Amino acid sequence: MIDQASPERILDAQLGADRTAFLASHRAHSVATREFTRFADTIVKAVKGIAAEKEVEPPVLRMAPERCIVQVGPVALTAAHIKTGSDVPLGGHLLAIVWHGTIAPRGDHVPERNGARAKAITPTQLWEESCTVSADNENNWHWHPNGLDQAGYTSTELAERCLAQLTQALETHRPDAELNTESA
Repeated sequence: MIDQASPERILDAQLGADRTAFLASHRAHSVATREFTRFADTIVKAVKGIAAEKEVEPPVLRMAPERCIVQVGPVALTAAHIKTGSDVPLGGHLLAIVWHGTIAPRGDHVPERNGARAKAITPTQLWEESCTVSADNENNWHWHPNGLDQAGYTSTELAERCLAQLTQALETHRPDAELNTESA
């Protein structure tokens, strides 16, 4: 005779029952979408101010569901919320990368003016961070850059962390500094 007719619920010991149950739910998918949107909106709003402050041309923005690309002068930030795959944990990963180079070229190409378009810089990765999600309900969604053992960030805090890296890259690779090195 079988002692228990229903299969035992196997819980991930590291993640805990509440986290596993919530992140596996359909509700968590809509929360994930809202949190990534909050993250991306914070980036977009701030980067417009950064471009004005640093006196570089307006940023190029490429937005898609679960993706965000922001090009500010010679640097860019790409972010993606990766939610599928056999090696992706429940809730997914948020991957943010700061680049030196052209990731999102301007769309204002004028074919009859070949010389009008600036030469694109081949992208080089400057900084990368992959964050794992933790949440046992909608109100405590956090992104953890160094595993779940470390403190996590809200979506707004993570955006500010990424913006700090983007700003540092922009300072290091200022357009006027690059013009001076190219002419030398």
